[in-house]
Amino acid sequence: MEERRPGLDPGVPGVSSVNGHSPSVGWTRSMPGESHDLRAEPADVCVISGGRSEPPDGISESVGEPGNLADRHGNSLDETDSETTRYLAAVTQLKLKYARAVVRHIVGGSFRAVAPAAGADVVAVTRWALAALRRRAQRDLVLTCLLAAGVAVAIGASTLIPIAVMAVLAVFAVAYERWVRDVKVIARQMLRGRFRVHDAPASLSQRIEKRLAMVGQQQNGNLIVFRGRSPFVGSGQSYLYDHIVVDVARGEKKKNGKRQPPIPFSTAQLHEALEAALKSMEFPGIRVGQRLYVNGEHIMSDARLLPQKDGPPATDASAGLLRDGCNPASEARTYVCAEIGGWKGQLVVSLFTRAVQSHGSLQVEWRFHVLPPLHTDFLLVDRRYELPVVGQIPKAMTTGVLWFAPALVSAPVMLAYHAILPFIEMARTLAQSYRIRHGYAFNYGAPRSIREIAVSDRRLHEFVAVDWLTFIALAQHTLVTALREFLESHKVDMRQFSSQERVIIRSKVNKYNVDKINGHNVAFGDKPRASGDKKKSGSR
Repeated sequence: MEERRPGLDPGVPGVSSVNGHSPSVGWTRSMPGESHDLRAEPADVCVISGGRSEPPDGISESVGEPGNLADRHGNSLDETDSETTRYLAAVTQLKLKYARAVVRHIVGGSFRAVAPAAGADVVAVTRWALAALRRRAQRDLVLTCLLAAGVAVAIGASTLIPIAVMAVLAVFAVAYERWVRDVKVIARQMLRGRFRVHDAPASLSQRIEKRLAMVGQQQNGNLIVFRGRSPFVGSGQSYLYDHIVVDVARGEKKKNGKRQPPIPFSTAQLHEALEAALKSMEFPGIRVGQRLYVNGEHIMSDARLLPQKDGPPATDASAGLLRDGCNPASEARTYVCAEIGGWKGQLVVSLFTRAVQSHGSLQVEWRFHVLPPLHTDFLLVDRRYELPVVGQIPKAMTTGVLWFAPALVSAPVMLAYHAILPFIEMARTLAQSYRIRHGYAFNYGAPRSIREIAVSDRRLHEFVAVDWLTFIALAQHTLVTALREFLESHKVDMRQFSSQERVIIRSKVNKYNVDKINGHNVAFGDKPRASGDKKKSGSR
């Protein structure tokens, strides 16, 4: 097919346009480093059984209710993604092991990309993790000073009174830190209805703030640098793949029986048509755009993807890169992507579609990935509530009495760890930079996101399971309908398309009992096989 050269869109200075429309250089909304496996971290958090049959605690309110719908004209993630962000941020306060893992995962990999965390604000979660670690470091500093002063005075005065004073002050230090965590942070800022994404405290380090700014740009950018086999990192597990192949060099017949030549079109024009159709879907919070996916081992030689070899990848792909990504065998590939979120970020269904033309044949493929709700280990904050003042003080003091001794003993060690950690990270970064500049083939791809590894494998709430399948069914119908209308408008013979379309329409959702749907046994159509289903699916 004939590829049209882009012109300049007069409405947006400096932005190229294809077929009269500006290409998507980032995500749009139709409404209002080394891999650190965090999967093991929540084991420290698990105090609730994951095998219960009750609905998930974190999704007791439907986003479809009038009071929960996000503004169709807003660009903030607060309303649509706040619940998932709240849960992840709260776990960083309750379990410092998880907070450290988040910081290593996001801040530690200075050269690696960060996977998009659909349904969550990665920067906000990381800020809260840093705040929790900073608060604990301050407590350890106070306890270390008390320990040193108490022991020194006790030895010099040959009396145990300084030790007793030190113990009492240590009780108050531990109790105060726990009171700040439980009351000022969790009860007043992280309970349901009180959480605001933009309340996350800023870091005191300019280096970390620079890294978080870059991570934020990556989350909103349209360039995804992946590692491993699946390019759609951060989007969960794949649940459906399908495609259509059409001879677009064969035109439709006129009324007199003669075949007319089809109207040429470019792959970029088809992508724009599919993107526009997906944007028109009436889903609150749907995000649609074109993204460029490239393996982290294949970007070192392209300055457009990697501005500096000893730095992180770029965050956005230009219109030219998106066009190049439409070529059949390109290493970097352009996909039209749609993220459909529900239940305040607790459920995210992602659609990825790509068209390829070669010698008069057109193939359009699409696949769905699903992020189910969070595991119960990440919903602990919903078991908490704000105590009256008369209850806050005794609880904090009880913690101080029970934990001041181990806290005193471990404080010097932990303080030393906090002190040397920045130097360890700096040395690691310098060593990695040296290896890259001297020929090491570094993989800049992103590991799995902190949202992706926190999913639940238990039975889903019935409404969540229904929405899961509804999002997939309606998005696929919209996609196939838009493809048919586009080909018809370009006078392509539709007989080959129609026969494949009928097969797709006849495909039905596997007849799962909704009560048994979970993150491991949901499948859609007859092609995919759910891991929890031991029976063979029937033919179409």
